[in-house]
Amino acid sequence: MIAADNIFSLLAVLLFISAAAAIMETTRVGRRISGVGFVLIGAFVAAHFNLIPRSAPLYDVIWAYLVPLAIALFLLKADLIKVFTEGGRVLVAFAIGAIGAAAGAVIGALLFDLGPHEPAIAAIYSATYIGGSLNFVAVAEAVRLDDPSELAAALAIDNILGVGFIICMNFVAGWAFLKKRFPWRLESIWGSAEDGGASDSGQAYSFANLLTAIALAAAVVAVSTSIAAYLGYESYSLLFITVAMTLVATAGRRFVSRLRGEDIVAMIFMYLFFAIIGAGADLNAMLNSAPGLFLEVLMIFAVHLVFIFIAGAALKLNHAEIIIASLACIAGPPIAAAIAILMNWRNLVAPGIMTGILGYIIGNFVGIGIFRLLGGVLQ
Repeated sequence: MIAADNIFSLLAVLLFISAAAAIMETTRVGRRISGVGFVLIGAFVAAHFNLIPRSAPLYDVIWAYLVPLAIALFLLKADLIKVFTEGGRVLVAFAIGAIGAAAGAVIGALLFDLGPHEPAIAAIYSATYIGGSLNFVAVAEAVRLDDPSELAAALAIDNILGVGFIICMNFVAGWAFLKKRFPWRLESIWGSAEDGGASDSGQAYSFANLLTAIALAAAVVAVSTSIAAYLGYESYSLLFITVAMTLVATAGRRFVSRLRGEDIVAMIFMYLFFAIIGAGADLNAMLNSAPGLFLEVLMIFAVHLVFIFIAGAALKLNHAEIIIASLACIAGPPIAAAIAILMNWRNLVAPGIMTGILGYIIGNFVGIGIFRLLGGVLQ
């Protein structure tokens, strides 16, 4: 196995998996699955057979530095007015999906045996599937769920089924059936070439323009994270980046419209991000854990999807808006943004991030509320 501190060897494997996925995406079968699915599966298999570690300093670097920069790069040409116009629809779908996730957590707790810490388990899962891993840790601490074996099992199932949910939604994103069933305002997810809504990867670009785009994105990330840290909101720095980048992109739309190639750089970073997500999943730990936890998560996913697709049909949302809202809720803003980017739904990148970060804020409250609802007592 490649050691966790063998940075370049590990990076080479992750890049090889990403390159292989990009090649597979060009095949007939690959166009149905997309490169993301291949990256997730490839990294999971590599970690499962001990070719690469499940955690490493390199993974922390990718998460902490490359993901924010990638998101900033893809927001470089976001039209703030259009983002908020379309973002309202994603926000509505997200809110309904969050209600579904909370309802699924309560239903699962009532139907399945989750062990002696049932209210706490339902609380942490509802929080993490409305917010994210940050909420998992925060609610686990708040409800005093500190049993190492139970936390490890809960995290293992969260990782495995979370990756499975991302892969499944990635498959679903390309289904012709959904495009026909939820076709409303479908043209609104893309932009025109003039406003940067379409992918620029096929257009000519200069080395100077590419470096300018990267430098501008890096500057926005640097300023945004510094402001977030100064105000004491480091965990929500992605929100600061999103707001700052969209303001820059809207105010300087004529300037940034001339920049090309940033999509390619950001795509590389995102593929590496998905690789570390796949590598972190632990199948053995999940199989050795209580089946009730497994069923609880599946119930949350099922009820969430029922809520969000019924709402989508009733409110006439298109399939892309539903999928991004669902991913923002279950998987978090980086995943929602990455899928929007890779599907070329540029007008849904910022809404996916903003609604997902809303989940960070409300997830803790929902989790603790469910804990109390199911009879838990805060100490």
